[in-house]
Amino acid sequence: MNGSKSSISYRGKPREMHSQGIQGNILELPVHEESDMIYAFTLKATPRVILTIFLILVAISACITTIPVPRATLGTTATLKSANNPVAPPTTVETLTSTLGSPRTLGERSFTVATRISSNVTKAQVDFVNSHYDYVMTSLLSQEVRDRIQGPQLVLYRSIQGTWTDFHQLDWEHINAHENMFCHHRGARILTIWGSWLMDSNDMVDPGNPDAMNHWINYYAVTAAEQIYQYDYDGLFIDSASHRLGSGAVRGKMPDDYDDERWRQGRASSLEFIKSYLPDKSVIFNGLHCQAGAEKSLAYTDGGMWEVFAFNPSTGAYWGAEKWQDVIELAERNRKEKIIVLVSKKTGLTEDVQARMFIAASYLLVSNENVILSMVDLDYNGPKTILYYPEYDLRLGKAIGSYTVSEQGLFVRQFEEGIVLVNPGESKTLIFVPDGDYKRVVPVGGGVVPPTGVWKGFIAYESVGGEIKIPPMSGMILRNR
Repeated sequence: MNGSKSSISYRGKPREMHSQGIQGNILELPVHEESDMIYAFTLKATPRVILTIFLILVAISACITTIPVPRATLGTTATLKSANNPVAPPTTVETLTSTLGSPRTLGERSFTVATRISSNVTKAQVDFVNSHYDYVMTSLLSQEVRDRIQGPQLVLYRSIQGTWTDFHQLDWEHINAHENMFCHHRGARILTIWGSWLMDSNDMVDPGNPDAMNHWINYYAVTAAEQIYQYDYDGLFIDSASHRLGSGAVRGKMPDDYDDERWRQGRASSLEFIKSYLPDKSVIFNGLHCQAGAEKSLAYTDGGMWEVFAFNPSTGAYWGAEKWQDVIELAERNRKEKIIVLVSKKTGLTEDVQARMFIAASYLLVSNENVILSMVDLDYNGPKTILYYPEYDLRLGKAIGSYTVSEQGLFVRQFEEGIVLVNPGESKTLIFVPDGDYKRVVPVGGGVVPPTGVWKGFIAYESVGGEIKIPPMSGMILRNR
């Protein structure tokens, strides 16, 4: 590994920093990304990656450098399946817009989307990411990463609640020397279900304290800020910032001094403290879905993530209309001032067009440049996977106000060039009668972006008229042009 050293002074504390080099065209660094944002924004159990020397292949058609990737991570393009798509696929489709591997123009489309990159990304995939995504999250830390990602906002990944001993952004010799940084159960360190140590978010002192760097939150804030400013990343993604600790995350071994309110206050204070070190950078935390007062911490940061929108990633079941509405209302309250990241994870999502349209239409109810979407198919949920769907390229023009709710419970939002309809209910089919000629959006294909960067997907349109039926737990996007 190429390791260059430089000295940086931050708040009067000079520290030696190591940059992660690049081996050929392959970004080199072990990755433990807990979130799917920016995917970001995966189920929290990604395997540790120990890189060996990879054979460099020249892909003649794309002139790119790539590496062997297990076939299981590549996937295939999706086709419409009526069994997974109660909103019946069209019998006759007019294909008006094709997005087969074509870059979109930033700022024109109706979606703001995010992905993550890790150590095996190819030049062709980077080119795709640069032309198709608005935000990129990565744990990779080097000048070459910064130079390659041009266009999207580049956000550094860091976990605050639990972290790993081979995470190269941190000095583990220093951390291990200070037991106060860790949470303990009966005097022993606590290992989370993700194989990471549980760190103490209440371990924070005044930054003027001479031993401040011997405390977890001080150490976290200073080192993250040093790295972000040195490499000129655009922000920090703070993973695992839940405002309540569930016993399942630690196999029942709760910290000896655990108290819900103390944990919540410690989390809020630590987020505010970290943001003070990054005043002109975006700081986004993962933990809105755990609630417990997490929304209040938006006041101390630039935004937050709701990581399990619409569906339970463990079972694939719908969370229900009440919880769905909680998320929509939270996004509506905060979207003008804060970044809100909505992540949906579901097995088989690439082929489950109805679920994807439900998620996409729900997102469009509250969409603007501050609301970010990431849809994750758990069949392809490794840290090496980049996913993209054709509906991301949809252009509906400007939104005409906020969403409205009909007497029957249908959520509706008007755009200059279309209408978005969502039925979040679980039993009743709802009816919508358009006031003109519209075409229903039907995404075809999409999914994994392979190492070649040649992605297959497009948007088709089906003419609709008269009464339109919106089944339970479904969404529909109509275009009038």
